[in-house]
Amino acid sequence: MGFSLIGFIILISILIPNFLFIAFPPQNIPKEIKDPALILTIAERIGQGSCMLLLVISETNFEETNINIWFFLMIACISFYYFLWIRYFVQGRTYSTAYKSLGFIPVPMAIFPVLAFGFAAIWGKSIWFGISVIILAFGHITNSWIIYQYTKQN
Repeated sequence: MGFSLIGFIILISILIPNFLFIAFPPQNIPKEIKDPALILTIAERIGQGSCMLLLVISETNFEETNINIWFFLMIACISFYYFLWIRYFVQGRTYSTAYKSLGFIPVPMAIFPVLAFGFAAIWGKSIWFGISVIILAFGHITNSWIIYQYTKQN
């Protein structure tokens, strides 16, 4: 364990678009929208925090790892995630765009960063990071799916 520059770079590459979301919030947010379920939100926050922490302190997991298919899958997911952020801005930053499907993939802006974290966990051979990703996936993807269902109805 120790500071991982590679883990930090992975973390920052996934978080940068989220800072844009704060600086340029979505338009047309429904007034009645709120976090769908407390347990999902708690799981999401625990998953987010533990994923961030484990990436940054996983020096031995990433510094001693060779580039392989898991690395490239992680990069592909981050690239798709950036594409989705570009789509969000190009389509006017509407709230529903943040939850809009990508072909047959529902809530891709929730799925791709979680997949990127998951592939990073496999690439770094970190069981604890993998468990954190599962907790994050449970909370984040489920919360996003519920909001997606709401935006489709309204």
